[in-house]
Amino acid sequence: MLFYAMHIIHLLTVILWIGGLAFVTSIVLPMAIKTPDALQKVLLFQRVEHRFAKVARTYNVITGATGFVMIFLAGWHRTLFTRAGIPLTVMTMIWVFWFVMLWGLEPFVIKKMLTNMLKDPKMDIDGIFKRLNTMHWFMVFISLVAATAGVFVAHIPIVF
Repeated sequence: MLFYAMHIIHLLTVILWIGGLAFVTSIVLPMAIKTPDALQKVLLFQRVEHRFAKVARTYNVITGATGFVMIFLAGWHRTLFTRAGIPLTVMTMIWVFWFVMLWGLEPFVIKKMLTNMLKDPKMDIDGIFKRLNTMHWFMVFISLVAATAGVFVAHIPIVF
C-alpha cells in the first residue's frame, strides 16, 4: 500500500512540476522576451522565476523522496546502472540534474545574472533571454525524457 501512495504522490508532483516548467517556458518567457522595456522584461521574469523556483524545489524534494522510497520498496535499486535499469537510471540522473540546478545553480547563478542585468544597461538582455529560453526548452525536453523513462519502469517488468 505504501508503494501505491508513493507512486500517486510522485506522479502528481511530477505533473505539477513539468506543467509549471512548461508554462514558464511556453508562456512566461515569450511574454518577457516580447516586452520592449529591458527593465520590465527582467523584472517580469525575475518575479515569476523567484516564485516558481520555490515551488519547483519543493516538487524536486517530494519527487526525489517518493522516487527513492519506491526504488527501495520494489527492489529496483539493484538495477540502477545496469542494462535492465537504464530507464530508472535515466530518471535518477535527470532528477540529480534538477537537484543541482534548483538547489545549487539557480539560487546563485540565475539570481546573480538577473541582478547583473538590472545593473548594466549595456548588457545584451535580448540575447540572454534567447539563451534562457533555449535552456528552458532543453529542461522541458529532459523532463519529458524522464517521464517517458518512468512509463517504461512502471509498465515494463524489470528482469533481474
